[in-house]
Amino acid sequence: MERAIHIFDNGVQVYEDQLWPGQRARYERRNVHEAEEEDVFLRLLGRLPPGGCYVDVGAAIGYYLILARKQAPGLTIHGFEPLERHRASLRQNLELNGLTTNDFIIHSQGLTSFAGRQIFLDRGYSSRLAGDAGKSAPSLSQRWKDLLVTLRLRDSRDKTITIETTTIDEFVRQIDCPIDLLQMDVQGLEVEVLKGATESLKTGAVKTFLIGTHGRALGLKLHEECCDQLRSNGYEIEVDLRDTKDQPDGILVASKGVG
Repeated sequence: MERAIHIFDNGVQVYEDQLWPGQRARYERRNVHEAEEEDVFLRLLGRLPPGGCYVDVGAAIGYYLILARKQAPGLTIHGFEPLERHRASLRQNLELNGLTTNDFIIHSQGLTSFAGRQIFLDRGYSSRLAGDAGKSAPSLSQRWKDLLVTLRLRDSRDKTITIETTTIDEFVRQIDCPIDLLQMDVQGLEVEVLKGATESLKTGAVKTFLIGTHGRALGLKLHEECCDQLRSNGYEIEVDLRDTKDQPDGILVASKGVG
């Protein structure tokens, strides 16, 4: 039996069975993944240099990676996605869109405030790293709980895996070039990822951040914290939308040395 395919208005194709009902309902209003963020994304993409570098943190099934490649064929594109079943869907969608993994650099690590290993909660499109937000590393008690879950000596409501983690600073050192646009969808750990970019924020190694903030859904002031962290390092806030009408996340764009 052939799998049904969903074709977005921008030409990106994904398999219908990868989508959940809330997404399908949103696409009936406007047939793109995130109506408000996509407009911002395309504008930012249009100002990147032809051979620039785009990084998608939380690439999931590959929507923005594919859209970026279609819109800007000359970019170097990195995608971070620690969940294997999302990476499997991503590979399927690349093939569906006439692309291969050779067109991208896909990383199986998670980005956070420290390099090492950490428990990752498998919640589908809401998957995220475990651990105590606001600390540079999980507390001893949290690590002990995570270890018990890993050893199946403690129950968890979530399916968990252990993943490798790295930081923006470490990644910038690895690729040894500036990042023109870094897009982030990390389900409430935005501040933690920025904490791992201390040097990059100071030097402007990441020229522009596009961050989907999850403060509204989590009841936290994450959007404001991200703004403060970026402003304090000399970034100009270009887009500051705490509440959006057509998607669940806020939108924050901040740039340094662009123009």
